[in-house]
Amino acid sequence: MSAYPEPRHVTLTLADLRRLTLLERARVCAIAKVSEAELGPLLEAALLRRLTPEQNLIASTVFYAMAYELELRLDRSLTWAEAETWDVAVDLEAGEDPIAEAEARTSVEASIATGLPPAVAGELTVAQLDAYVDIRKRAERRSRRARVHR
Repeated sequence: MSAYPEPRHVTLTLADLRRLTLLERARVCAIAKVSEAELGPLLEAALLRRLTPEQNLIASTVFYAMAYELELRLDRSLTWAEAETWDVAVDLEAGEDPIAEAEARTSVEASIATGLPPAVAGELTVAQLDAYVDIRKRAERRSRRARVHR
């Protein structure tokens, strides 16, 4: 019997990876020492299982850093040194979370329509969003008429 404790098991899904905030993703890149530009192609190669041995090592660090960032949401006292001892798995079969994807798209569309930040715009009621759109259309019509009459 080993004297080592059982490692904490963390399974990442594609939905988890998409749930990272931009700041969490930036911290992942810093931890793994990869640029934002390198991250996308690296993850794509990992998802397609087309990594070179060098890329595999970097991708492993990226996935551990992603697990670390997500777990920090639950426990701010965790350290990177602890995360490096975890048993991190990536479940690519789980796919994306259609509800989270729909929420993301809708909050951004509402943000574009209203000028509000996505987190705020996503909390608007349908009636409030309709009012924003209606009021903006009326203001645009008044603005066009005022330009024509100058």
